[in-house]
Amino acid sequence: MRNVIALLFAALVFNACSNEFEVAAPWKELPIVYAILSPKDTAHYVRVEKAFLDPEKSALEIAQIPDSLYYPESAISVWLEQVGSSSRAQLFRVDGSLEGYVRDQGVFASQPNWLYKVKKPGFLIPGNSYRLVVKRTDGREDITAQTTIPKDFSITRPDPTNIVRKMSFAYSTTTTIDWRTDINGVYFDITLVLPYREEAPNGTVLLRDTLVWRAAKNVERLEQQIGPGIYKGTTELQGAQLYKFLASQLAPTNNFRYFEKGFIYLDGGGKEIRDFNITASANSGLTGAEVYPIYTNLSEGFGIVTAKNLFKMGNIQMSEQTIDSMFYHPLTQGLKFRL
Repeated sequence: MRNVIALLFAALVFNACSNEFEVAAPWKELPIVYAILSPKDTAHYVRVEKAFLDPEKSALEIAQIPDSLYYPESAISVWLEQVGSSSRAQLFRVDGSLEGYVRDQGVFASQPNWLYKVKKPGFLIPGNSYRLVVKRTDGREDITAQTTIPKDFSITRPDPTNIVRKMSFAYSTTTTIDWRTDINGVYFDITLVLPYREEAPNGTVLLRDTLVWRAAKNVERLEQQIGPGIYKGTTELQGAQLYKFLASQLAPTNNFRYFEKGFIYLDGGGKEIRDFNITASANSGLTGAEVYPIYTNLSEGFGIVTAKNLFKMGNIQMSEQTIDSMFYHPLTQGLKFRL
């Protein structure tokens, strides 16, 4: 999401600096809003900012002035509303740095780092649509954006009907992960959480730890429906990448290591991000416009409000063939994984 917003700002700066087009009236205020909403989060955050296009000042100079980035706290109120329902929740301003969300150093001022937050368990429901509303106290129209929470995902490979889901990873082969989603799940990350223990030769447990392998990122689901409102996602995990990951995380040992039952996390969503990418690609290249429209789902200004969901499959176990392969491969044989 941070990369998407960087692209929006880059396009904004490009337009403001153009010598051929007069695109900015003096001190024209532009709302900038973005968020990723997930029903699995315990708290929901929204970034609400503003930008100014000023023909007398550099956009890079303005970006370093906090008062030019943020609305005064009394100037706006921020709400999440469930579409088709009276249910809504107000978000309140917090310092993102104190919440664990430190803003990267760069073009924009990093302090203060104002975000809008609400904690309301069960408010976001998969399959429902939500509207973000930014109300301005000066009488101007509300700034709104709408998104739909993806329905719950399901993994179909490994076989969910098995009590223990064994996965096989040989160095030179791939392992398939398949899943199902609705139209609102578009881009997916797959993460394997691999607990293990280390034992001395006499069987004494020396430590228990967990490895987190981010196995695949930004995998786009297939476009064709396989059932009413159902789409398929699939990806191939490279055995070589797992072996390299293990070798980078663990040192050779004279003890013995054993994989314990782990998890697959399937994290996906971002229908609006896909629409942004389509808009950008359609207007780029040799046939694109010199100054092209920027995708946003806000009623005014720029930004993206999108949604995601998360699915967890447990009882994942490395197969006997995987452990045997790791025993002989030069990258992993010194890690001493055993059955």
